[in-house]
Amino acid sequence: MLSNSRSVHVEFGHCDPSGIVFNPNYFVWFDFSVHALLGRAGLSLKSLIAEFGIDGIPLVDNKAQFKAPCRWGDDLIIESRIVALHRSAFEIQHIVRNGDVVAVECSETRVWTVFDAEKGRIKAAPLPPPVIAAFSV
Repeated sequence: MLSNSRSVHVEFGHCDPSGIVFNPNYFVWFDFSVHALLGRAGLSLKSLIAEFGIDGIPLVDNKAQFKAPCRWGDDLIIESRIVALHRSAFEIQHIVRNGDVVAVECSETRVWTVFDAEKGRIKAAPLPPPVIAAFSV
């Protein structure tokens, strides 16, 4: 399945007073990593909205395990990969490596959504075959 790696340099502003990465920053990095993963497939959220008329790919489930601290000045690698495709959702795994150490593992589920004008809200829709093909590489 589709995968991508990106690097993150931990800056002072990413850290809490104890000098370790403030954990909400990991989730910001994971969101950026999802967009980088789309880019790896030649896609972008903007292109998916234009081509398929989706409302977005909201995060509906997320679980992270913080295994080792990361600190100001560390150079991290975030490895992201699609690990499962469902009718209208897909699962992504993120692994944050700090050198040889796995610092964080995260799994998330995102849903392919369209706007239901009749009900005035978003709803899940099937993943289109071209997207399934792009994610299955």
